[in-house]
Amino acid sequence: MAGGEKAKSSGEYGEKIVKNLLELFGWKNCNSGVTVPCVYQETHKKKGSEKSEKHGIDYVFQYKSPLRDATKHDVLISVKCRDGYPKTEDGIKSKFKEFLVDIAFASECYPACEISKRKIAATNKKIYSSLIFWIDRNRNDGREKESVIDKIGGFYLREECHYDTVALIDNNRAQFLYTSIKFAKSKYGEDNCKFFYINTGLNNANINRKYSGTILPYEYLNSDVLPMAINQNNQNILLLLVKDEFCEEYLRRLIGLAQEITFDWAANIIIAFPNYNEFEDSEAVISAKSEFEDSSFTDKITVLTYDPDFRDEV
Repeated sequence: MAGGEKAKSSGEYGEKIVKNLLELFGWKNCNSGVTVPCVYQETHKKKGSEKSEKHGIDYVFQYKSPLRDATKHDVLISVKCRDGYPKTEDGIKSKFKEFLVDIAFASECYPACEISKRKIAATNKKIYSSLIFWIDRNRNDGREKESVIDKIGGFYLREECHYDTVALIDNNRAQFLYTSIKFAKSKYGEDNCKFFYINTGLNNANINRKYSGTILPYEYLNSDVLPMAINQNNQNILLLLVKDEFCEEYLRRLIGLAQEITFDWAANIIIAFPNYNEFEDSEAVISAKSEFEDSSFTDKITVLTYDPDFRDEV
């Protein structure tokens, strides 16, 4: 396959991967292949070009934010599918800066395009955010599930590059979201699973505030704890899907979080780790629960794994 054809094929493959993830997030009916006319043609031009004519955005998702009152949230999505991540931290930073500048320039010009002017009912405010999917398609180098996010750290961008919020999903983050959400929908039934919307202080003015829904909020994408609301047999269950591995101290903090956000809403609380092992870890669970005085609350809590193997089915 020629170089240009291979790059095109890789881009299409990456977009298919991301489309499946977006549907898992409840981000349906995204606009794809959006072209944004460039407003800042001089400052946005690439080296060797006279000016910048336009910006391409792979997907745009627009929704009414459940975490902010009366707010329309537009998310600009860039898909980067590559054969492996750079082997050094400097290489990772350099490539990410390239991706970031690309989406930052597009986001600067986006408010002037027609799609951004679309209205959503019951909103009178709007915010824009960007999301980069950096996917390693190589399954053979042993690095396909590593995190590049922790290796980026701080860096300098040229002063004329302005952007608001940018989230990054690499293979590691994508795998957490994919595995945990798939587990919840498989175990409890897709129709019974929704994302739980916490009180942010920005979403409490509306008497019609939603406490759960099918859309994963943008703000949850880089959270290491994903809250879900399960309704099963007419009972409400709070499910906390946790990215990091099990430890007693972390479980203690998560119990405190569950106590804070549920009040009397949940009949049961499930805290799911990627690696919890009942045989090895059950005593640590008992110890963590004993730190709380309200045993009627801790009795509601079950700990399990969302990535089980045959040994976890006993």
